[in-house]
Amino acid sequence: MTGGGVSKLQKPALVLAILGTINLVNQMDRVLFSLMVEPIKAELNFSDSQMGLLGGIAFAVSYAVIGLVAGRIADSWNRVRLIGLALMIWSAATGAMGFAYSFLQMFAGRVAVGVGEAGCVPASQSIISDTVPVKDRAMMISLFTGFGTVGTLVGLLLGGLVLEQIGWRMTFVAFGLFGAIPVAMLFLFLRDPRPERRFVASEALSFSDVRAMLKRRETQALIIAIPLLYTMVGAATWIPAFFQRTYGISTEEFARVGGAFLGLGLIAGTFGGGLIIKFLVKRDARWEFWWSGMSCALALVPLLPIYLGADLSIAYPCLFAAFFISATGFGPSMACMHRVANQAVRATAIAVIMFATSLIAYGGVPAAIGVLSDIFAQLGISADDGASLRYAMLATMLLPPLASVMFFRYAYVAKLDDAPDDAKAISG
Repeated sequence: MTGGGVSKLQKPALVLAILGTINLVNQMDRVLFSLMVEPIKAELNFSDSQMGLLGGIAFAVSYAVIGLVAGRIADSWNRVRLIGLALMIWSAATGAMGFAYSFLQMFAGRVAVGVGEAGCVPASQSIISDTVPVKDRAMMISLFTGFGTVGTLVGLLLGGLVLEQIGWRMTFVAFGLFGAIPVAMLFLFLRDPRPERRFVASEALSFSDVRAMLKRRETQALIIAIPLLYTMVGAATWIPAFFQRTYGISTEEFARVGGAFLGLGLIAGTFGGGLIIKFLVKRDARWEFWWSGMSCALALVPLLPIYLGADLSIAYPCLFAAFFISATGFGPSMACMHRVANQAVRATAIAVIMFATSLIAYGGVPAAIGVLSDIFAQLGISADDGASLRYAMLATMLLPPLASVMFFRYAYVAKLDDAPDDAKAISG
């Protein structure tokens, strides 16, 4: 079922359902570590700096580097096979995390998870982009991203329940084994919609195509703006630990309540953002840029009371609001790159975005928060009640406004009318 050609039965809904499910599992496995920060730290006696390295750099660097390679491969090889291989790698690595007893072992496990997960998004978004018309692309990418946000909710809720029953080690093992289900779905029901001739080595993507893409001003801006938009997601690695230290709640309690508020906010925002942008882009294509910029700035309003230690009855609704607003910009921001990059380099373009996002948002931000928290603690700011972590997280709020400026600035210079309807071109 992974051969070339386009099946008449392979509708966009089927493609979205399968790839979305894989993205759901992707995010389930990714968010699990953030939920386990405090249990792992307590058992293995790690510092905040070490946990920041595990939550950020260990995962992000491998995710970033392999993501570039995966993007190149996805532009010239069977994307379904690539996604399946990636899924098997990160599921096995997630399970192996349960057997780590030292910092180096845990670090190696996180690196392996990053290697596997790096192959998912570029190839998946490239397939979706080839399957649907341009006018529906932002909505479909938002829906694909939405499956990932559902995975965040499921990962937090299910992770908390399983943790309570069998401990953090066997929870990692259980999540890793679950990956076998979407692997079977992928190979049984999905094929790459791109003609087989695209897999011929002589027709592989040339570096001149990539250089031309990277020379465009709007591409350069998006490579900076999109990672800055996602810095709030990177900081969320520390959200469970922050709530536990600030409010004295358990990991399981945050998973049940805080996880629900955060996860539902992401889900509603991602799907809602797709519907909103589908309506607005009919009036002006620049709304993909404008809405992305608005979401960056507005999400900070409800985020501030959380970081300032507002009452728990206020913090939970603010958690929902902050991630709801932020998530409305996820799909539109990625659609901006799809719009300015032509089909030949689209998976590579997404891989470049992933590279930058991984290093800045998923790697740099969690690591910086951990280091800053330890520094503030050494300066006499209390760590046990979350004060040192609070000031570290407040510092990250300086980054999203920079993304807003860039999205609004380049909405007026980006060439938005030169992207053909590739889905029609492929289906012929």
